[in-house]
Amino acid sequence: MSIGPGRVSTSMRGCVALMAGFMLGLQADAFCADFVVQVGAFANRGNAERLMTRLGEVGVFNTRLWDVGRPARTLTTVLSGPFSDREQAREAQLELARFGYSGFIRGCSVALPAQHYAAKTEPESSTTPSIAQPAPTPQFVSAAETVRAEGARSEWTGNVNLEYRTFFHSPGDPRQHGDNVSLSAQPELYYAWNNGRDSLTFVPFFRWDQHDDERTHLDIRELMWLTARNGWELRIGVGKVFWGVTESQHLVDIINQTDLVENIDTEEKLGQPMLNLALIRDWGTLDTFVLPYFRERTFPGPEGRLRMMPGVDPGGAIYVSSREQEHIDFAIRWSHSPGDWDLGLSHFTGTSRDPRFTPGTREDGEVVMFPIYDQIDQTGLDVQATKGSWLWKLEAIRRSGQGPSFVASTTGFEYTYFGIFETPMDVGLVMEYLYDDRPKDITAPFADDIFAGVRLTLNDVQSTEALLGCIFDMDSSARLCNVEASRRLSDHWMVEFEVRTFQELTERDPLFSLRRDDYAQLGLSYHF
Repeated sequence: MSIGPGRVSTSMRGCVALMAGFMLGLQADAFCADFVVQVGAFANRGNAERLMTRLGEVGVFNTRLWDVGRPARTLTTVLSGPFSDREQAREAQLELARFGYSGFIRGCSVALPAQHYAAKTEPESSTTPSIAQPAPTPQFVSAAETVRAEGARSEWTGNVNLEYRTFFHSPGDPRQHGDNVSLSAQPELYYAWNNGRDSLTFVPFFRWDQHDDERTHLDIRELMWLTARNGWELRIGVGKVFWGVTESQHLVDIINQTDLVENIDTEEKLGQPMLNLALIRDWGTLDTFVLPYFRERTFPGPEGRLRMMPGVDPGGAIYVSSREQEHIDFAIRWSHSPGDWDLGLSHFTGTSRDPRFTPGTREDGEVVMFPIYDQIDQTGLDVQATKGSWLWKLEAIRRSGQGPSFVASTTGFEYTYFGIFETPMDVGLVMEYLYDDRPKDITAPFADDIFAGVRLTLNDVQSTEALLGCIFDMDSSARLCNVEASRRLSDHWMVEFEVRTFQELTERDPLFSLRRDDYAQLGLSYHF
């Protein structure tokens, strides 16, 4: 389940994405001299592209998009520049303000091999004024062409987050906790050599939780070696891969296992051992994956909130394959972005990341649910079309191996009102339909549902963003609602706020166990 913002997302997707904006000054050196002006920051790349188009319409052509963060946690920033000194950047900042766009100045340092989109430059025949036009930036081809560093370079970045969660109701199980405090840390080491053609990324993650021992855990999100040449990239190690375009759930996203103790929106993922070869051609990118080890899903412990009842005992996991976690899985995906379209076609064969459940009894006599990991084949399609202020989205899968073959899809749109009330503020309206032809159960809770949401982006210096979204069950009055908001306090500090409610759930609803788990959460993050 996911009720957070779109392709990009957090335990609070928009919040973590905004964190990436903090690190822009440490990551943009692949194209800039000393300074850039950040005009906007978006969880949805389509919104960033439309802002860049609007800037071009008023004569600001030296803008470009820059993706920062990691897959599934990427923020697309709109940048003006580069500028050789702060005074030039300040002049550009003032000129942008005259057009009604706020922006703030960022310095540049070591680059990550992030995806780089071409600068929007003024046509030669145009006489429209522009701000300090640079030479056009080439379209992204591979990481080797994006990172140009002399010799070896390294950098530590990361964040530490303090989180307080308060629940609106007493728990359904007396063993479960009430209000809760937790602390997490996710540092990141990036090391590049061979003129940026080779790099190593190391991202450990640790969380301490006040009450739930299962939520206190350590994981390696990434430990990946990347070698990139013209036309191909090879990655070996532990990594994270994100596929998908819709807001409410990501049906096609199947490479990584969900870290369910982090957040029930299924956006947080465990690191996956993999070998990934990407062939980059004019007709698209072809990714092939060999996945030599399976990682089981994490589940809250008896003291944890937002869990199934009866609880899940991962120690009693059942595998269809006799090789269990050592079964080798395979995946392949073709992706391409012709014009206004983003297309993806994928196939996966191996151990299902989404377990089924069967009731059982532990040695101590407690009734629990044991996860069952099937061998499946899944074919997926994801499509996004950017048409003016409209984003049209589709994710669809066909899966076999978990009982009868089934089809599931999520389709919908996002429409954005830009510059409402003659301000830089944008309001986006999101609506999606969730379909699954399996009987509704805990593995398919959204078989016939509607997602509706409103996204507010202030495009201010503090990168303030908020999202309200609800999933409505078409067969009952059940609703799952979520509010996420974030605001940058300084170059290092950010505050995040979330409210999640489960309303009108009946005993027939697959998520009935969560009926008493409405909560509000406040997070304070330090980014270095």
